[in-house]
Amino acid sequence: MQAYQGYVENGKIIPLGNPTLPDGSRAIITVFDEPEPELNAQRQLQAFERFRRRMKETGPLPPEFDEAISRRVNITREIDL
Repeated sequence: MQAYQGYVENGKIIPLGNPTLPDGSRAIITVFDEPEPELNAQRQLQAFERFRRRMKETGPLPPEFDEAISRRVNITREIDL
C-alpha cells in the first residue's frame, strides 16, 4: 500500500508531485475536514515559478508596455482586522 498527498480543487483531486499509479489499482480516498495551510503556500509558490518561467520565455516587451506602465494607478485597500 502506498499513500499520496494532494488537495481538492474545483471538486477534483490534485495529487502533489507526479505519482505513477498502475491502471486497475484499488484506491481509498480520505478527505480531511480542514484545509492544509502548507498546500496553499506550495500552490502559490508553484504558480509564482510558472509565472517567472513564462516571463523569461516571453522575451523583450514592446515599447508600448513602458508607456502603459508609466500611466499606472496604485490602488490601496483598507484592511479591517
